Amino acid sequence: MEETNLTLDQIIEQSFDFSDYSDEEKKSVIAETSGMIMEASLLRVLGDASEEVQEKFGTFIETEPDEEAMTAFIGEHFPNFGEIVVDEIKVFKEMGDEEGAEEK
Repeated sequence: MEETNLTLDQIIEQSFDFSDYSDEEKKSVIAETSGMIMEASLLRVLGDASEEVQEKFGTFIETEPDEEAMTAFIGEHFPNFGEIVVDEIKVFKEMGDEEGAEEK
């Protein structure tokens, strides 16, 4: 899968089976999943960041930045963020695969 050219929502859509979902349900699940993956990724990079960067992020997030500002901040302070997101997608997919196996 050529993940570097896709949005997170597109990767999620390609990674999971949404055939039993209506379009509205699919959009909702993708948005929720995307949010969880982004949150997990941010927590992971923040956990590895210096105290100074953590404080900068805390101050920055209080300004309620838009998506463009958030992307710029992440790119500047967490250059490996894309790799972390890909790892978190894999973790999330593995959790889904395990749940599916338990249901069988």
